[in-house]
Amino acid sequence: MSNLSSNLTAVITAAAPAHRHLLHQTLTTAEGRLATIAQLFTELLAGVAARIVFVVPSGETRRLEESVRAGAGSIVVVEQSEPKGYGDAIYCARPYVAGKPFLHLVGDHFYLPPSAAGTDPKSLLRMLVDLHEAEGTSVSTVHPTPESLLGYFGAVGGKILRSAAPVPIYEVETVLEKPTPTQGEQELVVPGVRSGQYLCFYGLHLFTPALMQVLDESAAAGQPIPTLSVAMQRLVQRERLLAAVLPGRRFDLGRKYGLLQAQLALALSGPDRAEVLALMLEQAAQ
Repeated sequence: MSNLSSNLTAVITAAAPAHRHLLHQTLTTAEGRLATIAQLFTELLAGVAARIVFVVPSGETRRLEESVRAGAGSIVVVEQSEPKGYGDAIYCARPYVAGKPFLHLVGDHFYLPPSAAGTDPKSLLRMLVDLHEAEGTSVSTVHPTPESLLGYFGAVGGKILRSAAPVPIYEVETVLEKPTPTQGEQELVVPGVRSGQYLCFYGLHLFTPALMQVLDESAAAGQPIPTLSVAMQRLVQRERLLAAVLPGRRFDLGRKYGLLQAQLALALSGPDRAEVLALMLEQAAQ
């Protein structure tokens, strides 16, 4: 564990009303083991972060603690008292991360690394930690995304810093939340990214304390906490924000059939691939 990881807190937000039951959904892992989304997050972060803060809707603390067997102070559950948005959900974790860098994971995203590359999900987080330590600034993960899906994610525009191994890295100049194709064409075209594709957030971030300071300034001024995308755009004005394209696939669990897509991808990546394909063909033939 690096010096940063030994003191690193990971903030997982799943506080939107539509996400009330999401962390409790069960997936069958590639090894055939049943686990809730919350349990998969705790397993993913073991050895990468010293503490995990789940931000959930009001009234969900006990249920989540039972799900992840919270204990020894390593897992904290914080409730967002009312649905005030994504940025406010992150701000709920302020007592645990103020003044320190912190990981942020989106609770409705699932990550599957490329099995051919031998990459495990933990290595994606370690790559993020290594980039932050090397560059000394905030780093967000992004993924080239077709224009047809642009309206589902936050997206960035900027310039390329490194296009070769180990991962492509961009310096972010613009951050927009769920932009339109017209906005994408006007503000988010990035040199080196294929035409018709945009760099959309992958759901993994490592922020410096400056991100929480941006949120804190709004609260201190009596203003609503800004959305994460707005806060990140303000962050760009005061320090570098890098975007890294990590390998693997992202599944938006909150979208229609998102859980099904993630489950199929997991099943097809494991030893039961042939059996699962046969079941899919059998079902399709009916």
